[in-house]
Amino acid sequence: MTDHDSQLPALSYRRDDEIDLRDIALMLLDGWKWILGSVATAVVLALVFVTIAPQSYRASTSYTPSSEGLRLLNEMPDIDYSAASTQTELELKLGSFGNLRDFIDDHPEWQSIAQSEADEQDVTLDEHLRLHYFDKLTITRPGKDGTGPHQLSLVYPESLQGAALLNDYLAWTERQYAQVLAQRAEHSLETALARNSEEMQAHLEAYRDSVNVEITRLQEQHDVQLAELDDQLQAEKNAERKSRQERIRTLTQAEAIAQRLGITQPTSPPAFGENGQTQVSRGDSGNATNLPLYFMGTQALAAEKEVVEQSLEQEASTPAIREIEKELAQLRHQRQIEALQQRSDDSSFVDAYNQLSQENTLLRANRVTADDIDVVEVVNLAYRPNRSEGPGKALVLALAVILGGMLGVMLVMCVSFGRSLKHYRAQRA
Repeated sequence: MTDHDSQLPALSYRRDDEIDLRDIALMLLDGWKWILGSVATAVVLALVFVTIAPQSYRASTSYTPSSEGLRLLNEMPDIDYSAASTQTELELKLGSFGNLRDFIDDHPEWQSIAQSEADEQDVTLDEHLRLHYFDKLTITRPGKDGTGPHQLSLVYPESLQGAALLNDYLAWTERQYAQVLAQRAEHSLETALARNSEEMQAHLEAYRDSVNVEITRLQEQHDVQLAELDDQLQAEKNAERKSRQERIRTLTQAEAIAQRLGITQPTSPPAFGENGQTQVSRGDSGNATNLPLYFMGTQALAAEKEVVEQSLEQEASTPAIREIEKELAQLRHQRQIEALQQRSDDSSFVDAYNQLSQENTLLRANRVTADDIDVVEVVNLAYRPNRSEGPGKALVLALAVILGGMLGVMLVMCVSFGRSLKHYRAQRA
């Protein structure tokens, strides 16, 4: 190359300090070996790089929100998930390094592969996973129209079964997320059951309070009725006693009249010598013929008065008194109060309690498991592509030719510039 360097023409400087383009063209033409050598060197280095550099592949799996996978979940109390919200939350988990780390830990086969690769590179497992797994994982969402499936992609080396890893990762993450949703539903169910149980207890306590109030009201009403009937009974007995006393007074007066008239035995006005036209006071009549009592005679009047006087010390009994005593006997046993006090379970009489109890029974029978939840539907499973992702051999070689040519031109110009500068300095000297 030294002989060739001596053959490179020096740039000729005009008196106006301008460089002729023909001199540059001649310079590049004379330095074609430099340019060709630079291009050849770059191509050789590119071929070496392409041969040594590992090939990478891109696997993608596409999925869409499940149409019926959330129906049973949304039937749970206080649960209302949309397909878009659950898919967004699932993708947040897919894009979490912690979730990827848990997936690797939960799959010994993948953990063994990743740990071996990390040991070969003399890095920790987390560093290797971040660099070669997590950083190579991408989630692609539809465009502005929002239609079309979402994609989960992974760029992986040829030595790794990236498609199987991607499918396992998506299925495992969805299963874990479904378990989280099932746990939320279970918590919501238990909360609803507890809330209903508290309401049931509140309704039961309120009913018991109302029963106690009802018992107090009935007891007071019962006591008032007893007191009123006792008062009526005593009044009836007093009235009967006064009636007997009044009868004794009337009999006493009639006996005195009969004694004066000399009537000892019962008689009648014709027998007594009267014409039956005697006006008798209604107050002095005690028989069916409205005759004065003295016609009964002193013996009969004295006998009746003696009997009535003896009855003053005896218990009076009239239809009114017997009716009051009957009512009192019925009130001695307040069956409604006794029934309320003897209840062992008040829940059967509380409609709101029974309704909530039935609701709890239905809720307990409507539990949701992770198997009942389907967040997304996989449209296409990931598979290993026929062609590698990179590096592209044609592109690398093209870049090598371009960069090699540019480097050769720069070398030719630098050498020519050096020669011209040396020639210029010689002329100045």
